Amino acid sequence: MSNSADFEQSPEITEQTEIIPIVDLEPPHVFPPPPSAKDELGPIPEHTNMNDSTFPSSLCGIMLVILGVFSLLLLALCGFFCYQYFQSVQALENKMKNLNQWVESFQNKAENFLQVQKELDEIKETLDRLQRQNEHLIEALQELNAKQGDQCGPSLPHWEKFGDYYYHQSTEMVSWSNCSDVCASFNATFLTTTRNRLMNITMLPSVSRAWLGLSYSKADNRWEWEDGSSPSFDLSLPTPSLDFQGKCVYVNAHTIGTDNCTKSSSCMCEKPVH
Repeated sequence: MSNSADFEQSPEITEQTEIIPIVDLEPPHVFPPPPSAKDELGPIPEHTNMNDSTFPSSLCGIMLVILGVFSLLLLALCGFFCYQYFQSVQALENKMKNLNQWVESFQNKAENFLQVQKELDEIKETLDRLQRQNEHLIEALQELNAKQGDQCGPSLPHWEKFGDYYYHQSTEMVSWSNCSDVCASFNATFLTTTRNRLMNITMLPSVSRAWLGLSYSKADNRWEWEDGSSPSFDLSLPTPSLDFQGKCVYVNAHTIGTDNCTKSSSCMCEKPVH
């Protein structure tokens, strides 16, 4: 019975019951409120001057300009010094090139000088050798003349023998035209000789300015011997011309020369060996 009664009363209870929605029992996250604009900027000081904020920016701009100017000056100085450096290097290279050329030229001249010096030394040695040979030859001739002097006769002690002829230089000083008579007094003739015999005469160490039998002929415009024949060899005489009228030839040591025939001089005489 009780059950039925309870069953009958249940509608009432149902009408009085409120439906409570099921909600999440976890508490919601709590987010802090966003800061206000005033909080972001912070409090503004009461005595702050707004013009002070522009001063650092102006100072920075001036510093940048100064740094730019100094940079340009530094670049200009670097460029100037680089230009001077390259100019100096180029000038130094030119000087080195000129110095090398001078050194090379000096070396070439030194080599040429050494070559010339070597040649001069060789020439000097040759001359010394020839001089020694000439001295030996003169000594040999003097010894030979001393041995053969008696063959020319006691009255002619100063005759010298070369080959097949004796030669004598007179001590009497006469003009050229008188030499024939002087030589005849020695039983000899005025020297009229060939090349080989004349070479012997020029080698005589005692010969000093003696007339030869050779003079200028105006009629034939030539140099000719006393017997009328012309020289058959070169005596290094000047070219015949009327300017040599009255000129005669003399021998002096190792040279041949011309002078006025009227001048007094010794005579060169010759005679064959018997």
